[in-house]
Amino acid sequence: MALLNVDIDLLRTFLTVLDTQSFTRTAERLLRTQPAISQQIKKLEDTVGAPLITRDRNAITPTTTGLVVKSYAEGIIGLNDKMLADLLDAAPAVLRIGLPDDYAAIYLPEILRIAALRLPETEISCHADISRNLGKRVANGDLDLAILTADPETPSLHVTSEPLVWVADAGFDHQARPLRLSMFHDGCVIRRSVTEVLSQQNITFRISHSSDSNSMIITAIDGGHALGAMPRCTAEYAGMQIVDDPSLPPLPKIDIALLVREQANPAVRELALGAIAALAPSTPADSDGDNHSLTGTIAPAMAPASSTI
Repeated sequence: MALLNVDIDLLRTFLTVLDTQSFTRTAERLLRTQPAISQQIKKLEDTVGAPLITRDRNAITPTTTGLVVKSYAEGIIGLNDKMLADLLDAAPAVLRIGLPDDYAAIYLPEILRIAALRLPETEISCHADISRNLGKRVANGDLDLAILTADPETPSLHVTSEPLVWVADAGFDHQARPLRLSMFHDGCVIRRSVTEVLSQQNITFRISHSSDSNSMIITAIDGGHALGAMPRCTAEYAGMQIVDDPSLPPLPKIDIALLVREQANPAVRELALGAIAALAPSTPADSDGDNHSLTGTIAPAMAPASSTI
């Protein structure tokens, strides 16, 4: 009979569920979603061929088979972690952080502050790119973590939400058609959201200016050449004139999220948790039946990553 290999991540998840007594708290600790934790437990049960836990309102309890798996898992994970501790330094030599150009001034200072406290000897390498590219770079291991605009098709860890606002120079004619827009290049989540809203309202428009640089987009807007749309936080930071004009349709909110590389150093994962806690304005209380703060598995290379801001 062919031998089966048990994924150590499944064992770690199983032990963490028993420790936290909560699928949701396990998800938060391991930077996973609550559904992903459920799937991992199910996969481990399929591997061993028997249920591992029983759940009621008061406790998550290992079954007889679960007790056996728990005993072995503690030894396996203990040896694994000791080996890595003996072979690897706790802190990486270089931490590669990515985020869109217009998020840098808003979110990078806090990330750098936390990195300086937690990884004082680590070189911080910062990379600007559109969110879609950042997600791909995290997935293929080129970046350790990224702050980006969430895309529903890309699992990520929710940090905060921001309303989109229209911005323009005071002299810009909002009534002119086609409406001239200054946006990030094609593939941007916000560009896609804005153009969908305008199309739904039958407002004709054209992209008159595009760039991968936020400062260049702002230059076109401030010069009165085009209308723009951006998260309120970036508009306020840049001192942009927010437009409140009934001729322009309301814009949706966007979610800002964090991705962490699958094989990230444990110190990097700890930094990511600290960054989320610092950047999120508030964290709703979670229950095992709900998943408010997590929108997908944080680390793995899965679907194409978020388009961008």
